[in-house]
Amino acid sequence: MKKIIASALLASSAAMAVDLPANHIVDAEWLKKHLNDKDLVIIDVRKNSEKHPNYNNGHIKGAVSCPLSNFREGRYYNPNLKKPIPGYFAAPNKFVETAKKCGITNDNAVVFYAGGNKAKLYRDGALAALVSMYYGKSNVAILDGGYEGFVKAGGETSKEPTTKEGNYQIKKFDRSAYASLEDVDEAVTLKTAQFLDATGEGKPGKSHYHADMKKPDPRRMAEGHIPGAKALHAKVYTVEKDGVFYLDSKDNLMKKLKDAGIDTSKPVINYCNTGHLAAGSTFVQRFLLGMDAKLYDGSMADYTATPNRPLDK
Repeated sequence: MKKIIASALLASSAAMAVDLPANHIVDAEWLKKHLNDKDLVIIDVRKNSEKHPNYNNGHIKGAVSCPLSNFREGRYYNPNLKKPIPGYFAAPNKFVETAKKCGITNDNAVVFYAGGNKAKLYRDGALAALVSMYYGKSNVAILDGGYEGFVKAGGETSKEPTTKEGNYQIKKFDRSAYASLEDVDEAVTLKTAQFLDATGEGKPGKSHYHADMKKPDPRRMAEGHIPGAKALHAKVYTVEKDGVFYLDSKDNLMKKLKDAGIDTSKPVINYCNTGHLAAGSTFVQRFLLGMDAKLYDGSMADYTATPNRPLDK
C-alpha cells in the first residue's frame, strides 16, 4: 500500500512539473494558462529604477524584478570608458547570487520577459536565458511579444512587487551556445564558422560594420568587422503587429538569413558591440530555427581590445 501511495505521489509531482516548449519560446496564451503554476518563476528583466520604473508601473502578475544587468558584468579596463568593458556573461558567483534573489532553483522553470514595444527588446530576455543556460539552467524560455504582448492578450498584471528566494547550484557548464575569443580565432583562421554582425550594415556615417561611424563606439578600441562577416541587424528578427513586436515566422527568418549571405546549414557565430543584440540573433537561430549558432561573449569590445586581431572595413 505504501508503495502504491509513493508511486501516486511521484506521478502527481511529475504531472505538476512545468513543461516548457522545446524551442524555449512561450506566447502570451501559454503564460496565461500557466501563470499560477507553483513550479514556474516569471522574471521581468526590464530596467527598474527611479528613472526607468518599468516594473513598478506594471508587470505580469507574480513576476519578479531582476533587471538584465544582474546577468552581465564588466571586465578589463577600457581607457575610452575609464571603467571596465560592459557586456560579459556574469561570473559564476554573480549568477548564483542573482538566482538566489530572483527565485531560480535547479528544479523550477523560468520564463524571462522584456518589453515588446520595440523591435530589438526580445534580446534582453534572450541574453538572460543564454547566460542561465551557460550555467546549466536549461529549463528556461522567453516570452514572445514581451510585457506589451501579454497585456494586449488580456493577461493579468499587477503593481504589487513579488519576491522569491532561489537556491540554484551550478552543476555543469553548457558552452553549446557560447563562443569565446579562442573560438573566434579558430573560425577566422580555419574558416570553421560563419560570422554575422548583429549591428547590421548600417546607414552611411552610422555603420560599425563599415567603420564609418561619425562618433566611434567608446566600448570598442577600433571600428570594422571580423573578416568575412556578413551583417543582419537583430531587430529584423521581429515583426510589428498592433504596436507589439513578435518573432517572425521560420520561413521569413530563413529567407532573411540567406539573403544576408548566411548558409543556415553551417555553424555561425553572432556578435555585435558587446553581445547584447547578438544574443537575440543567437537565440532565434538556435532555438527557433534549429541552427548551429553561438554568441561571442564580449563581442567587438572584447575582440578589438585584444592585440593583433584582424579587422575588415
